Amino acid sequence: MAKKARAITPIVNRRALSRREREERYRRWLYIGAGVVLALVVAVAAAGLYQSLVVAPASPVATVNGVPIRTDTYQRWVQYRRYDLRTSLARIRNQLAQLDPNNADQQTLYAMLSQQQQELQNQAMSLTMTTLDELIDAELIRQEATRRGLTVTPEEISTEIEHLFGYNLPQPTPVPTPITATAPITETPTPTEQPMTEQQFKQYYTEYIAELRKNAGFREADFRKLVETSLLRDKLQQAMAAEVPTTAEQVHARHILVDKEEDARAALDRIRKGEDFAAVAKEVSTDTGTKDNGGDLGWFPRGMMVEEFEAAAFALQPGQVSDVVQTSYGYHIIKVEERDANRPLDQYVLLDRQSRALDDWLSAQRQSDAVKRYWSLDKVPKDLGS
Repeated sequence: MAKKARAITPIVNRRALSRREREERYRRWLYIGAGVVLALVVAVAAAGLYQSLVVAPASPVATVNGVPIRTDTYQRWVQYRRYDLRTSLARIRNQLAQLDPNNADQQTLYAMLSQQQQELQNQAMSLTMTTLDELIDAELIRQEATRRGLTVTPEEISTEIEHLFGYNLPQPTPVPTPITATAPITETPTPTEQPMTEQQFKQYYTEYIAELRKNAGFREADFRKLVETSLLRDKLQQAMAAEVPTTAEQVHARHILVDKEEDARAALDRIRKGEDFAAVAKEVSTDTGTKDNGGDLGWFPRGMMVEEFEAAAFALQPGQVSDVVQTSYGYHIIKVEERDANRPLDQYVLLDRQSRALDDWLSAQRQSDAVKRYWSLDKVPKDLGS
């Protein structure tokens, strides 16, 4: 029986095998390394996208009692205010272009429009910060309104928007013409302006919202929130105005005002030697509004005069005369005629305090620990109109 042929096993050089293994191992690590690098690149890119698209927009630009004002909200409002400013400036420039500054009949209007243009340009310089204050105020108003139970319904917002566009405004009540014995004068009839229709309003509103979205990235929800805040502000203003005290501690005083300290001391010396305060005031005071009345300032509460003057006046008792008091206006001598711890406020003073009630409250709140700002230049959006 023939012997079975033995399988021939190829003999591989050990050095060649070792080299091949090293090359295979090197390639394997190379692939692994490339994969790791690629994974890191993808991870970094994804992290960057996540940071720019999710984290950064959601980060607060400020907080009000712990409630965040998101960066993306701030950025939309900055774009809206820029667009609003550009639109207003374009309108004024167009009006100015149609006027002749050398025409005497147009000079007043030209000067007024030029002033408005300058004011708007000044506003543009601080727009990024005033917009932040606006959003802080809006959140303060919302929180205080909620605390007081003040609300604005969606219907109120819609009605206010209609009024802003001139739709469905209340028409004036016709006034009957009195009958006279004279013959009526025939006047040239003029066409009556037709009221806006619902269809026109919807068209104008839709176009306006589309313009806001296109030019400022401002959504309809943002615009309605703007109107809601305005209505809440009005309600809160009324509520705070009703809480303003109608009486206050007041003094009735006279004063003498001069430019030089030596003149004030000379006048004070005359008064201390027995001369009548009112007579000296008529003679030497430079305050043209009160000198003819013997320097009489009438009654006033705290908060009406400059700080130095007020402190001196309220430190005096009836009949007492102050030492020389220096203010930004010059040198004063003050005499208190009467005091009243709870005198009714003058109507105009009361109205002024009522009108400032909300603004004064907001100003104090902005400076309190309730508001924390995290604004930085990188949170300011690129101008879409540039």
